[in-house]
Amino acid sequence: MTAPLMLLLNRVDFEPGCSVFELEQPLFLRAGDRLWADDGGVVVERGSGDRERPAGGMASVYRRWRLL
Repeated sequence: MTAPLMLLLNRVDFEPGCSVFELEQPLFLRAGDRLWADDGGVVVERGSGDRERPAGGMASVYRRWRLL
């Protein structure tokens, strides 16, 4: 994903209702920064070309849906 504008993230949902990466600290993304999942973690590529691997952990989230 490429950030369309400045974002402050606490967690990243990769697949709605399935995989969530919980960050240990909030992550600030600037417009144009790229973010993707890699080996159970998250990689951030800044506009300058620097890469970061923020601390945190991947978790599975299960949600129940009921039609009314």
